[in-house]
Amino acid sequence: MPEKMRYVQAEVDSEIYARLVGIAISRGTSLKQQVRQALEEFTKRYEGEARRDSILSLVGSFETKEGDWSKRKDWRP
Repeated sequence: MPEKMRYVQAEVDSEIYARLVGIAISRGTSLKQQVRQALEEFTKRYEGEARRDSILSLVGSFETKEGDWSKRKDWRP
């Protein structure tokens, strides 16, 4: 079964548009193909960062009977 495609719409300034069109022409692809490739490369580059950062979102999200350790100063040197 083919994967369901989603549509993304974005506005870009004239300079970015012209650069994308120029890249697509030089590669012999369509603008749509070039934008898809750019999005794929972008997500591959940054998805690792998002995974690493997601664990940091847990810091301070649990309550302990000792209180909020992120704000306590008596345990620090």
